[in-house]
Formats: sequence, C-alpha cells, structure tokens
Amino acid sequence: MGSLKLEQRQKVESDQEKGHEIKEAGEQKLEEAEASQGAMEQIEAIDDDDKAALDAARSESDGIAKAIAESEVKEPGREVGESLKETSEQSTEYSETEMADVEKASEMVGDYSEVGGELSSELQESGQEFQEIAEESDQVNDELQSEYDQLAAALEGVF
Repeated sequence: MGSLKLEQRQKVESDQEKGHEIKEAGEQKLEEAEASQGAMEQIEAIDDDDKAALDAARSESDGIAKAIAESEVKEPGREVGESLKETSEQSTEYSETEMADVEKASEMVGDYSEVGGELSSELQESGQEFQEIAEESDQVNDELQSEYDQLAAALEGVF
C-alpha cells in the first residue's frame, strides 16, 4: 500500500501544480483584459460613429473575455477538479478497505493474536493515511475551484 499512497499523493501534487498553472494563465489573461479595458476607457468618443465603434469594441471584447474564461479557466479547472475528486474517491475506498482489514486482523486468535494486533495497528494507520490524502485532495480541489470561480467572474465582468 505504500506505493499506492505515494501514487495518490503525487496525483494530488500534480493536479495542484496544474491548477496553479491554470490560475496563473487566467490571471495573465485578466491583466491583459483589464489593460485593454483601461485603454478603451481612455479613448474619447468625439462623435456618434466613434461611440458606436467603442461600444462595438467593448461588446466584442466582452465576448472574447467570456470565451477565455470558459476555455482557459473554467474547463481546465473542471478537469483538474474531476481528477482531484477521483483521487479523493480512490483514497477513501482504499481507506475503507484498510479499515475492513483491521477488523479481520483483530479477529485473529490463539498464537496469531499478537501478529493480528500489530497488523491491525498498521492497517489502521495506513487507512488513516489514505483518508488524509482524500481530505487533502478535497481541500485542494475546494480552494482551486473557488479561485477559478473568482478569476472567471473577474474575466467575465471586465468589459
């Protein structure tokens, strides 16, 4: 089970890293959108044609910002979230298996009772470690999803 725990922890770390890359890319796109929006605000509409052109540019930029929010933040964020959820579910399942084995080991009797007691303790510890991985995965997922939601909302509301 040691290799499974290591694999599960690596999956959480890998997904967390992907999540931070998505967030950084989204933040960069938000900065670009805010700079573009700021530039548009500085343009003075001299006549109705200028105003119409600015309104059209804002509308088009709004559509672009929303598309970027979906394609570069929301969708990749959902994929990372699904992966983290899968890791959590697997780790919980492994934990439950270990805890079920704790009961079996504790039922060992006679000459094997001491071995059963030690095995029971090790399995319980292992089960708790898998549960900690599941909880970490859930926490990372919750934090990243919250950050994605805020970032996407900011991008969608720039224009």
